[in-house]
Amino acid sequence: MKYSLYWMTSLLCLILNACVSHQELVNFNQGPPFPAQPDSIGVLPLLRIQPDDALYISIHALEQPETTQPFNLTSLATGDGRSGASVQANYLVDYAGYVEMPVIGTVRLAGLSIPEARDTIKNRLLPYLKAPVVHMRFAQFKFTILGEVKNPTTFTLSEERITLLEAIGMAGDLTNYANRTNILVIREENGLRSFGRVNIQARDVFRSPYFYLRPNDVIYIEPTKDKIGAVSDQFTKALPWIGASAAALNLIIIILNSTRR
Repeated sequence: MKYSLYWMTSLLCLILNACVSHQELVNFNQGPPFPAQPDSIGVLPLLRIQPDDALYISIHALEQPETTQPFNLTSLATGDGRSGASVQANYLVDYAGYVEMPVIGTVRLAGLSIPEARDTIKNRLLPYLKAPVVHMRFAQFKFTILGEVKNPTTFTLSEERITLLEAIGMAGDLTNYANRTNILVIREENGLRSFGRVNIQARDVFRSPYFYLRPNDVIYIEPTKDKIGAVSDQFTKALPWIGASAAALNLIIIILNSTRR
């Protein structure tokens, strides 16, 4: 009887083409086992400033604090202006990689890391300020995730470091029909577009150059072939009838087997 039930289930899966195996839903199940001891993360790649990035830049001078006001953007008032609330105005890197700053003018920052850009601005301030201090960071981290996730959308965060796993978690996790072995990451840097493939079922995924996302990355989770049956309207409508027929057939097999004994 159990063999009849097995073959019936297999036949039903073939008809619907929509059965997903347990192994297809498990992450980190391919490759050598995880090491017993902590594994070194290594040096994380520096994020480089790109056109359309938003930057928070604040200028200070410990010996001349009152002289730095002309070098900073004025904060933007929020609401009706009576609550006193404000947000820091950010600099937007233009398409050519420049930002326009008060007093010192245009500064090219595209392609630089945050420490490099900080030093560049500091050198431009030296003719005006004694020992200037520059506070600088990315004001937003934007990425888009599409395909087989619960909530495909574009995220804009204040973080500077996001992993692929965190991005999937923010999107509500993968659906049961997500192809975990061939996730596409589209990346644009320095005028070049690259395409990376990531297998999150592989235990060495943490070493992938696409595991840590970059600003403006686009992640696409493609469906498995099993999704074909799930989106077939005809089979979906017939599913309750097929299930009832399978149950009835199984009951008949049980009765026949019991009468033969």
